[in-house]
Amino acid sequence: MFIEASYWKTTEDGKVICELCPDYCKLKEGQIGVCGVRINHNGKLLSATYGSLVSIALDPVEKKPLFHFLPGHKTLTIATPGCNLHCLGCQNYEISQVKIDESNKSFFKNSYISPEQIVQRAIETGSKSISYSYSDPIIFYEYMFDIAKLAKEKGLKNIMVTAGYITEEPTLKLMDVIDAFSIDLKFFSEKAYAKYSKGKLEPILNFIKLCLKHEKWIELTTLLVPKYLDEEQLKLIAKFISKELGHHIPWHISRFFPYYKALDLYPTPESMIKTAYNIGKEEGLYYVYTGNIKSEHEHTICPKCNNIVIERDRFFIKSLKLEKGKCNFCGYKIEGVFE
Repeated sequence: MFIEASYWKTTEDGKVICELCPDYCKLKEGQIGVCGVRINHNGKLLSATYGSLVSIALDPVEKKPLFHFLPGHKTLTIATPGCNLHCLGCQNYEISQVKIDESNKSFFKNSYISPEQIVQRAIETGSKSISYSYSDPIIFYEYMFDIAKLAKEKGLKNIMVTAGYITEEPTLKLMDVIDAFSIDLKFFSEKAYAKYSKGKLEPILNFIKLCLKHEKWIELTTLLVPKYLDEEQLKLIAKFISKELGHHIPWHISRFFPYYKALDLYPTPESMIKTAYNIGKEEGLYYVYTGNIKSEHEHTICPKCNNIVIERDRFFIKSLKLEKGKCNFCGYKIEGVFE
């Protein structure tokens, strides 16, 4: 369903400027933004994604990935089409790299699942939270916000899985309704972000710091993309987490597999995964996890006594040795949200 977008302004020459993300698309009549789903229509910026549900699933929260936010619970996960980044290896490109045209306009105009229906579905499935994911939820900002506000009123948590490519004003508004953020920190290089994702690094770092400033639970994920991500960037990411965020912020390092326009690349070598893990631990990070690969580094280990307090088999909890978030062995309070 088309609705007026939340963040935009007009120019003297009749164009509109979208102020939702750092690209600040300047659109003439009928022109569509880089996200593919925001359009200048009769001098107003419209979002085409309100209620246009393209994916819904019941997932373990560990799949987001969030390992320290109510571990083991189910989260209802939703998405609409579009994305304001254009990652060469996007795994969800069928829904993220979509642009409004005559072939799909009827879907955007006629499809509609209300926020009330989403929240009711979450309650019916026994979910403790709703996650906004798959495509980047920044693009369905208005829909996400209305759902999250209603969900919060019903006692549900809200999770945003995002690349964090968003401006400050809409970010601040999200702080009222989002409880946890799983954030992709893809690179630590403006050049790599520009080439691989057509984005910028600095706004993402600002977003991460803003979430932390407002005391939101965050976990970071870095997909180990060969050729674009090097050892120096990994050191800078680990240092950024330890020095500017905190040693307790979980860092998920995930194995890359070629998709979409990155078929010329190769899966992340296991040696690179090991290197990234060691870099994180050498920087003093308490919780470094490896994903998309079977590994011993999927468990949560107490930083004080080194015992396993959350044992996992990929996305599933095998044992939980915590009492109100405290280690059963030594009493150390594991960082996160556990009740």
